[in-house]
Amino acid sequence: MASQLLKNAVLVTGAGRRVGHHIAQRLHQDGYTVIAHYRTLTPEIQALTKLGVTTIQADLSNSEAILVFVEQLKLHCQQFRAIVHNASSFEPTSEDVQEAAKQYQQFFTIHMMAPFLVNQSLQTMMVGEGDDPSDIIHITDINVENPTADFDIYGTTKAGLHNMTLALAKKWGPKIKVNAVAPGPVLFTPSHAEATVNQMLDETLLKKEGGPEPVYLAVKSILSNAFLTGCSIPVDGGRRLSKR
Repeated sequence: MASQLLKNAVLVTGAGRRVGHHIAQRLHQDGYTVIAHYRTLTPEIQALTKLGVTTIQADLSNSEAILVFVEQLKLHCQQFRAIVHNASSFEPTSEDVQEAAKQYQQFFTIHMMAPFLVNQSLQTMMVGEGDDPSDIIHITDINVENPTADFDIYGTTKAGLHNMTLALAKKWGPKIKVNAVAPGPVLFTPSHAEATVNQMLDETLLKKEGGPEPVYLAVKSILSNAFLTGCSIPVDGGRRLSKR
């Protein structure tokens, strides 16, 4: 057991790289007590550890590992101010049906089962600031509104997470606010071909890659607004309005 249980912590899942790491780092910079989850040890996680951030490893694609992760969280923390579910799996749907079945199980477990089990297990430990509610924030995707055909499994399970946002907002208000942040083209990956990047930017009204900071600013705005629940904030430079 941790020598001293943390209070008012913000859990960030998928903090090992990219947007999740940026959210965890910026929350720490802004004075929050952060617990950063990761699947694979990365230089970014090592950097967070050097800053004094508590880091916990877990494979959120495995249901048994999720429940073990929950018990580890309880050993480290007495109260949670917020949970930010950023952990994700992203790849196009395989044309091989057996491989697609494996993808569906993986995406469902990471995008839906893990947030549900973590939320359900920790909701009684969540405490807001003063009389304000605590927060659960799901990082979804603009594909929830306008899915991309080649990423249908990804989009379907992210849409499920969006629906969970609405259901839990009804279920746990007024004690807990539950909202979503839906990023668009904020960080391209090496798997994005140049033609794909150009098309996505052409479909983005602001004509640029957003970077992770706008996603963090959306998260921060939710944390600082005590009268916001059941909402999804798009962070996409307007791409959802013109996405083909």
